[in-house]
Amino acid sequence: MNEKVTAEALLDALDSVTWYNGLAEDVYDWKSLPVVHGTILCPAGNYPDDCLSSQLEVIWMICVELFGDYGISPRSGWIKDVKGFRDFIDRITTTEREDEEAETT
Repeated sequence: MNEKVTAEALLDALDSVTWYNGLAEDVYDWKSLPVVHGTILCPAGNYPDDCLSSQLEVIWMICVELFGDYGISPRSGWIKDVKGFRDFIDRITTTEREDEEAETT
């Protein structure tokens, strides 16, 4: 096993996960969540209680740890670095968006 995982390798892995597991479209939609008083609130209530929701919840928790804060749990945390969050979303949904673009051309 590679002892040192690079940020680029982790981003590529997350991009693959969102694409392969069919999460990318929902994750990309997070970019349009409303910004209220400089923060983006958790979208968790928008998803049914199923496997997809659990996977989206994990991606949300990663985003909160990287770009936000939380009170009791990162599952219901919020985003404070909106630009960083949106750039990250673009990066981890690249494959899905490139596939969609290729289908339309």
